[in-house]
Amino acid sequence: MSITSPLSSLWRLATLAVVSIISACSIPEPPANRYQSDVEASQPEAQPVAELHNQALAALDAEQYQQAIDYLQRAIRIQPRNAWSWHYLAQTYWHQGQLERCLEMIERSSSYANDEVVDGANGKLKMQCQQGLVLLQ
Repeated sequence: MSITSPLSSLWRLATLAVVSIISACSIPEPPANRYQSDVEASQPEAQPVAELHNQALAALDAEQYQQAIDYLQRAIRIQPRNAWSWHYLAQTYWHQGQLERCLEMIERSSSYANDEVVDGANGKLKMQCQQGLVLLQ
């Protein structure tokens, strides 16, 4: 005969309740690319653009700037109004030291931005570009 303490029974009930609550919650799937909005992710061309973004970011990390630019230009041909494509292109130009070109791409990205995340990323990069231009003068 097994004797269980009231505390262990209470612990089992609490664990069961937590598991039940977690199971009942429906957690939505994130977009294919964590930077895309739900609207962009639902468009048929979103997956190729997300893959091109991933390839461009990998090339950027490897300091293969021209390769990153090529991927991003392909993404822009597929989805010309994707603010993240333009932002990543601006980021690539910033890494190359092409600060005027970077600012141009930020403005383009901002014109298509539809969420606070891309606006914040653009604002931060714009400040870095402007500071760089001031230092060059």
